[in-house]
Amino acid sequence: MVDEVLVVVAVRPALPDKTALGLMASAAFQELATRISHRNTGRYSDDPVADTIMVRVAADENLHMMFYRDIVAAALQVDPSAAVEAITQEVLGFAMPGVAIDGFTGKALQMAQAGIYDLRIHHDEILWPLLRYWNLFDLEGLPPEAEQARDRLAAHLAKTDRLASRFEAKRMRAAEAQECAL
Repeated sequence: MVDEVLVVVAVRPALPDKTALGLMASAAFQELATRISHRNTGRYSDDPVADTIMVRVAADENLHMMFYRDIVAAALQVDPSAAVEAITQEVLGFAMPGVAIDGFTGKALQMAQAGIYDLRIHHDEILWPLLRYWNLFDLEGLPPEAEQARDRLAAHLAKTDRLASRFEAKRMRAAEAQECAL
């Protein structure tokens, strides 16, 4: 299970390699990921006060995400090739905020096992909604470099989907084993 979590939380240098457009794409994905994670944390808490707080935090994160999402959408109109390449780089190098915190990988695994944030959520609720919003796979007339970036992105999405399915199956088997042990 740890391998599947590490796909999402892989450590990489935070900013030096990023262009301004890369920062905007990164922020769009990060803000959506934190929105979903905070909202799911509130639900998981089973505490009405904590849930209410996390709903509010998630709403703020959503506003941030929409701001960055729309900047990237505008960039796709101005320079689709650069935008596709930046988006691809950010998806392939995505790391959750907090990845540098000691013990983060263990906490990320706990979150994944609880269903707060896992590869399925990352794939289905973070990556695809933004990529669909940007119509990334419907863009036409891209130069070869951008087409290659989009191909790398498609391969990464397929791999993430496979790993998510594998993680879900492991989690289900673990839950069934735990039920049998009771």
